[in-house]
Amino acid sequence: MSRTFKRQSPLALTGIAFASALTCSTAFAAETQSLERVEIIGSHIKRVDAEGASPVAVFRREDIAKSGVATVRQLVEQLAASTGSLSDLGGSNSFAGGASSASLRNLGKQSTLVLLNFRRVASYPLADYNQTFTNIDSLPVEAIERVEVLKSGGSSIYGSDAVAGVINIVTRRDFQGLIGKVNREASLLNSQFNDKGLTLTGGYGDLARDRFNVLANVDLYKRNGVMWNEVVGDSNPAYAAFSTGFGTPSTYAYPGNVMSKGSNGKNALKPLAGCTEANLIGGLCQYDRYERFEATPKAERVTALVSGKLQINEELQAYSEVLFSTTKTHYESAYNAYGTALGTTVWGDPQTNGLKSFSNRGLPAEHPLNNTGAEAEFRYRFSDSDAHKLVKTDQYRVLAGLKGVWGAFDWDTAAGVMGGKTTMDQRGAFSESGFKEVIGDYTKTKLDADFFNKANGYKIGQVNSAAVLAKLFPTYGYDAEVKQYFIDGKLSGEYGSLPAGAINVATGFEVRREEVQITPTGGLERGDIVGFGSVRSNASRNYGAVFLEGNLPIFKSLELQAAGRVDKFPGFGAHFSPKLALRFQPSKELLFRGTLETGFRAPNLTENAPSTKFAFNNGISDPKRCKKATNYADDLKAQAAALPAGNPDKQLLTAQADNVVGECSRGVASIVSYNPSLKPETSRTATLGLAFSPVKDLSATIDYWRIERKDEIGLKSVNDLLNIEDTLTPGVIGRADLANDQIFDAAARAKYGVTAGRLLSVTSTFENLFRTKTSGWDVTVKGQVATEVGKFGADLDLTYTTDLYYWSAARKGYGDNMAGRYGTPRWKSKLTLSHSVGSVAQALTFHYQNSTALNGDFNAPAWTPDDCASTKKLNADQCRYGAYSRLDYNVSYNPIKALKLSANVRNILGTRAPVDYRGFGVGGVIPPEREDVQGRMLRLAAEYTFW
Repeated sequence: MSRTFKRQSPLALTGIAFASALTCSTAFAAETQSLERVEIIGSHIKRVDAEGASPVAVFRREDIAKSGVATVRQLVEQLAASTGSLSDLGGSNSFAGGASSASLRNLGKQSTLVLLNFRRVASYPLADYNQTFTNIDSLPVEAIERVEVLKSGGSSIYGSDAVAGVINIVTRRDFQGLIGKVNREASLLNSQFNDKGLTLTGGYGDLARDRFNVLANVDLYKRNGVMWNEVVGDSNPAYAAFSTGFGTPSTYAYPGNVMSKGSNGKNALKPLAGCTEANLIGGLCQYDRYERFEATPKAERVTALVSGKLQINEELQAYSEVLFSTTKTHYESAYNAYGTALGTTVWGDPQTNGLKSFSNRGLPAEHPLNNTGAEAEFRYRFSDSDAHKLVKTDQYRVLAGLKGVWGAFDWDTAAGVMGGKTTMDQRGAFSESGFKEVIGDYTKTKLDADFFNKANGYKIGQVNSAAVLAKLFPTYGYDAEVKQYFIDGKLSGEYGSLPAGAINVATGFEVRREEVQITPTGGLERGDIVGFGSVRSNASRNYGAVFLEGNLPIFKSLELQAAGRVDKFPGFGAHFSPKLALRFQPSKELLFRGTLETGFRAPNLTENAPSTKFAFNNGISDPKRCKKATNYADDLKAQAAALPAGNPDKQLLTAQADNVVGECSRGVASIVSYNPSLKPETSRTATLGLAFSPVKDLSATIDYWRIERKDEIGLKSVNDLLNIEDTLTPGVIGRADLANDQIFDAAARAKYGVTAGRLLSVTSTFENLFRTKTSGWDVTVKGQVATEVGKFGADLDLTYTTDLYYWSAARKGYGDNMAGRYGTPRWKSKLTLSHSVGSVAQALTFHYQNSTALNGDFNAPAWTPDDCASTKKLNADQCRYGAYSRLDYNVSYNPIKALKLSANVRNILGTRAPVDYRGFGVGGVIPPEREDVQGRMLRLAAEYTFW
C-alpha cells in the first residue's frame, strides 16, 4: 500500500524539515534509496520526509530523551515559540484546575490547535471561564514517536483554532517488542519536590509479514505535593528584603486572639486559652500560614493507548485506536482566616442576579470570651475547614478506520467518539446559610448573644462535629462532561501533470457533533458559597467541513501550494479559509519559502450556545450616583465639622458620609450570558523564510512571521456599559428600587437630583470586540560532525518577537508594543550541544530568554520605572524581570544492548530564577516561582527491552 520512489536531490526531499533544529541531518545523504511517502503536519498530501513550503519543527524520540522531560507539558514549554499558558501546577485558582494547555505566539490556548496522530482531541470538560482547550496532561509522552509543530496558521488544513499554529503528536507505528521504563526526578536542594513514572510499551506483529500490528502503551505518573513551609527558607533573600511580611506568621491563628480588657482598663488583643507554647509569639497566638500555602500540587495520572492495524489485502488496511487517561490533581488550600480587619467579601446571587456580601464580625458583648462589654475584635483560623480542591478527570478517544489505494489515489476514512468527564470537589469556603445556622447572622447591627456560641453550633478552639463542619464548609464544585462524535475522510494523490512534474492534490470532509455540560454543585448554583461565582453550560451543535489542497510544480525549482477549507458552524455562514504558499529552490543548498493564509476560531459552546457565568466586580464607580453621592458626603462632613467635639451626631454624620461615598466604589454582580450572534475570530498570517545547507550535515532556517487577529471575542467592561446605560436594553443594568433607597432618602433624592436606584448588577454578552497583531523571527540550526572520538551535534531553536499589540477600546486603536514587557520576552531560545561515542551519549542544553520590563500596557500605570522608584522603592535594575538562563545536562549509557540507563540534571549550575517583584506583589508573602527553591533537579531512568 505504501508508495515509494527514488531519492532526489538532498534539499528537495527535506523541504520544510529545515524549519526544525532537530530534523535528522542524514536527510542530506546523497545515496539512492527507496522511501515511503508519509503525512507531515501542514498538508494532507503525503510526501517524502518533510518536503513542503510551511515552517515546521520536528522533535523526534531521541530529541525528547535528551531534553529529560517527563510530561507533554514540559516538552511543550521548551519550544521556543511556546508562550505562557495554563498549567495544572497553578490551577488552584482556575475555573479549569487539574489541566495544562499549550499556547504559541502569545495568542492563547484557544488559538493553538493540538492534534494526536493528525486528528483532534476532545477539549477539557471544564472551560477556563469561557476558554476551551486541549488538556495536554492527558497525552502519553512515552508513546510519542515525534512531535511536529506547524509554526504558521493551519485553518486552511485543519479548521478552527489553528490561528497561532498546530502541535501534532505522533505515536509509535508498527512497533514490535516489549519495553519497560522507570524514572524518578527529585530536587537536590529540597527532595520534597519529586515525581516518578512507570511505562510499559509493547508491540506485536509485523505488518509486512504477519499482516497485522498491535501496539499497547501504559504510562503511570505521580507527583508529590509540596507546601511552602517545607522549603520557604531557601527562597531568594531579595523577597524578604522587599516585603517585611515575607516569612512571618499570622495573628489569625487557632484557637485565636480576642480583644480583651486588661487590669489597667485598656483593651488589647490577647491569645485564647489552648494556644500552644510554640505558637505564642510576641504575646499573641500565631500561625505558620506557609504550612497551607502550596508550592506544588499532588498529581496522579494513568494514560493508556492501544492501536492496531490489519492489512486486509495489498490495497486495503483497517486500523483502530483507543486512548484513555485518568488524572487526579489534589490542591491543598489555605485555611480560612477570620477577623474584622479583613473587610467585606462581595459576590453575586445567580438566583436573583443581585449582590451578596459577607462581613467578618467580632464576638458579641455577651460572649463568654469577651470581657469588653461591646463587640470585640476576634482573629481566628478555621484549621478544621479541610480546605482543598480535588479534580478528577477521565478522558478518552476511540476511533476505527479504513485506508487504501484507489487507482492513483490514497484514501482514508475514520469514525469515532471522544470526550471526558471532570469532577471538581472543593472545600474550605463558608456556606452563607451554614454560617448563619451554626455561627450566627452577621448582617445584624447588634449581634445575637449566641453568635459564635450556639448550643449545637460551631465552638471556637474545640473539636467540632462532622455535621457542623459540613454545614459551615460544604463540598462544592462542578460536574462537567464533553462528548464529540466524528466521521472524516480524505483522498490524496496525483491528478494530472504540468511540464515541471505531477500535480498532487488532496480533498476530504469532516463532520462532528459536540456536546458540553458544565453544572455547578454544592451551593455554587444558588450563590451560597461566600465569595464564589459560577459557570453553567448545557449545549450542543453539529458542524462540518470540506477541504481541497493542491501542489503545482510551476517550474522544476518552483512549487505552488494552494489550499482552501470551508467550515460550517451553526450561528453564522460558512467560513472559507484559503492558503497560498510558494517553495523556490534555486539550488540543492538553498530554499526560499513563503505563505499567505487566513485562519479562524469559531465561538465555542460557552460563548454562543446556552451558558451563563456569574461573577462579581469590585470598585465600580456609578456614573449616575457617584458625583451626587460625593456632593452629599461633602455636605454631611461639613455638618459634622460644624458640630462641637463630643456631640454624638458628629460621629454619626461622619460615618454616614463614608457610607454615602461608597457609591463611587461599589461591588457589582456580573452576569455574562452567551451570544448566538457571534462571528468567528479571524486572522491573517504571512511567513517568509529560507533554508540552507552550505555543507553536508549542517542546515539552518530563518523565517519571518506576522499574524493579525481581529473580531476577538470578549466582554465590554462594566464601566463601558455604565457609561452608555441610557442606550442599553432595560435590564442590562440592574438597579434597586429607588423608593426604598438605602443611601438617599426622599429629601436627599430631591436635593441632589438622584433618579437611579443603587447599582446591583450588570448583564453582558460576549461580543466580537478586540484585535491582536504580532510578528517575529524563528531561527533554527542543526549540525553534526563525526570524528574519531565520537559524533558531535548542535541544535538551536530560537524565536524573537518583534512586536505584540493588543487593541484598546479607550484608544480606539492598538496599545503599546508589549514585546519586552512583563510576561512577554522578546527572545526565547534553546541550544543543545551533544556528543555520542560507543554506548554513551550526552547533551548540554542551554535555555535562555531575555529580560523584560515589569509594566504592562499604557493603561496600567503600576510597575513603570517612575512607579517603581516612587512607591515601591525599587531601582532601575530591580524594576525588570531579569534574563532567564538555565543549563541542563543529560547522559545515557547502554551497558548491554537491552538496558539503557540515563540521568538528567536540570539546572546543573543551580542558578536562581530571576527575582519577580511584580509576581510577588507589594507586601507579598508567597514566592512567585517554585524553581527558586527547587535548585538542581536530578532525573534517573532505566529502560529495559525484554524482547
